[in-house]
Amino acid sequence: MDHGLGCGTEPAEEGAEYDGLMSLVEGTVRAETGERVVAVSVACRLCDSDGVDEFEVWAGDCYCVGCLIAIGVWDGVDPATFPSPTRVFPWRLVPSMTPLPSLSSGDYFRCSAGSMVFQVAVAMVLGQDDAVRRISVGLKCSDHGGLHLYIDNAHVEPSE
Repeated sequence: MDHGLGCGTEPAEEGAEYDGLMSLVEGTVRAETGERVVAVSVACRLCDSDGVDEFEVWAGDCYCVGCLIAIGVWDGVDPATFPSPTRVFPWRLVPSMTPLPSLSSGDYFRCSAGSMVFQVAVAMVLGQDDAVRRISVGLKCSDHGGLHLYIDNAHVEPSE
């Protein structure tokens, strides 16, 4: 899935780590009455990366380049990655009209210029009970700065 601004041929400027990425994901989720939007840049809590973490998107999840630990975007099991002050629970993406990435277990996501390393941001819509209702995930190519909407306002529901 490649929604957004594709990569150019020049490397991204230094210091522009998350420029545009937060706006991309915040703009895709829509809060209804009583809901709120929380957008976060994703960082690996196991690596010391000075605030800019890079991930490869493979087999339906994002994996930290430094330690190869998945961030759990598909199942919401990592409360440090997906903060909710009062309630965190595992979820599953609900099939909908919104196209979701269809990567097989051996596929890597690549930007339009061929790079496989991204910075990641997530926007979630939380209900009044702080349960996650919808999620968007955006990727920013670390090499070229291209923005890609990877998951677009997908509905989630609690999993057992």
